[in-house]
Amino acid sequence: MTSTLSIPDAPLEWAREKLANLSYSIRQEEIVLTTPWSKVVRFSTSSGTVYLKQTPATSFLSIEPKIIRLLFEQFHANVPHVIAINDECHCFLMNDCGKSLRSLLKSKFNPKLLSQAIEQYGAIQRSTEGHIETFLKLGIPDWRLDKLPALYNELISKTEFLISEGLTSKELNALQHLSTHFSEQCGLLSTYGIPETLGYHDFHDNNVLVDQSTEKLIFMDWSEVAIIHPFFSLQTCLQQSIKHHNVKEGDQTYRKLQETCLKNWSGLASKNQLSAAFDLAKQVYSIFSVQACYQFMVSVDLKAYKAYYADRPSKITENFKSYIALALGGNPL
Repeated sequence: MTSTLSIPDAPLEWAREKLANLSYSIRQEEIVLTTPWSKVVRFSTSSGTVYLKQTPATSFLSIEPKIIRLLFEQFHANVPHVIAINDECHCFLMNDCGKSLRSLLKSKFNPKLLSQAIEQYGAIQRSTEGHIETFLKLGIPDWRLDKLPALYNELISKTEFLISEGLTSKELNALQHLSTHFSEQCGLLSTYGIPETLGYHDFHDNNVLVDQSTEKLIFMDWSEVAIIHPFFSLQTCLQQSIKHHNVKEGDQTYRKLQETCLKNWSGLASKNQLSAAFDLAKQVYSIFSVQACYQFMVSVDLKAYKAYYADRPSKITENFKSYIALALGGNPL
């Protein structure tokens, strides 16, 4: 067996015992991921591939398996099958779900397949919009539009932290002055009547798996979830399409993908109204991203996080700068 020295003994022993009790015969085990926010071990077994995932003990990320189970059992969503959960060790076992959609699209870009993923994810969002309290009881953050202005003000008050992330005093002053503007944007976005629901910051094609035998799309990695405006996580998917698949903002492929993003809400407003709401959500999205990045950072070992991303620019600074630029119409400070 491959060495697993960097994985704590307790979750490994639990996983081996649980799989044995369920008549899985382990043939090989291998560490496939170790980061400040999760450790993943892959087990090759007599009944297929199984993954063990462990998250930090004090992190909101540890509620992921309960979210997945709820989505599967109550909403019949295409999510991984959770075999077992160990709350004490903050880990769970799940079956392998296939190959990442991104890897398939990198080989041969198929916008129809990406549109299918977007539409199915939107359907999951719509199915959960009337059950917000159920998810909040699990400990999911509440980042609805009426909560975002207060979260914005709380974030921009963390002056020392934001300066350490690379923001200048001039930019911090701009963010202070834009507080009322941001609150007004949230209020305006709420008037379009798009129900807020479950969503996650990391929705993109690399977190969609394709079952090679059934061609079913499986939506995974439900760790960075919150109750949000549904258009926010769809913005993430579009941005990742630009980054990884050479989609250009405003080109025909981008426009078709955006139309798909709006498809599940077509009965709630006119096409023009939905497009206007989506454009406004794109501006507010920058602050949602800041909130998501900050929540993620403080949920793990911050020193380990910064060491892991030592060569990457601060996402918090990038998104705040993006918001300032959009709010000022591209004019320099």
